[in-house]
Amino acid sequence: MIINAFTVDLEDWFQGLTSTNPLVDQWPQFESRVVAATNDLLGILDLFKVKATFFVLGYVADQYPGLIEEVAAAGHEIGIHGYTHRFVYKLARGEFEREIDMSLEAIHRITATTPLGHRAPYFSINATTPWAFEVLAARGLLYDSSVFPTKNMLYGFPNAPRFPYLLEDSGLMEFPATTMQLLGRKWPIAGGFYNRLQPYGLIKRGIQQVNTQGQPAVLYIHPWELDTGQRYGRVTPRERLTHYYGRGGLRIKLEKLFTDFSFGPMKALLKQEDNAAQGSFGI
Repeated sequence: MIINAFTVDLEDWFQGLTSTNPLVDQWPQFESRVVAATNDLLGILDLFKVKATFFVLGYVADQYPGLIEEVAAAGHEIGIHGYTHRFVYKLARGEFEREIDMSLEAIHRITATTPLGHRAPYFSINATTPWAFEVLAARGLLYDSSVFPTKNMLYGFPNAPRFPYLLEDSGLMEFPATTMQLLGRKWPIAGGFYNRLQPYGLIKRGIQQVNTQGQPAVLYIHPWELDTGQRYGRVTPRERLTHYYGRGGLRIKLEKLFTDFSFGPMKALLKQEDNAAQGSFGI
């Protein structure tokens, strides 16, 4: 049976909006809703006995250490998601190193462990940032899940492989966000806005297509996507669509996903890849 990965980018709603994201000094003025939204998601995961990977923003970990303790106590894997949710391709290498170090320190203060994996905010590792993998490997991480092998106005690495692959220079495993082949092109179905926008039948077909090829799907969600009570009136027209559209139907889609497919944390995929590599070399 193919185990697919279910992942959570653990951040507050204003950290995901591109208009409020850069205003780090103003973040304390926004209403934080991350604890309640994450607890709601934890309840759904518990109901369907799904273990996930939570890529935690370091800022959130420092603000709400009890929440991270709760996520870890529920048996979910903890990864890192940077510290202040910045686009990697807009950072110098030294700035990225500080983001990673601060996020690792924040998690270690709470869990006394070093995460295995990383996801860049906005899937913002691309062809212009090959050094990012070197930075992650130098800090002992084993995998990354920051590549989105398609293109939109904010991010994308369209020439990257669609399925998990080894980065030979760094030794990291890369687990790209899932796309399907549709009408001769790669179509994103991995989660977030794409799952809120598209009918469940298309999402199901895409995962089945990937699994039929012997590959795991890598899906993601943000806790704020389940928070139908959160409103911010100063969004741009694009944000009104990408941040708010389809929230009301997302819970039902998750319930269908967890009924129709098998999901686990990213470290389960890493173990699958390790076992496959050992088998291929006759170990």
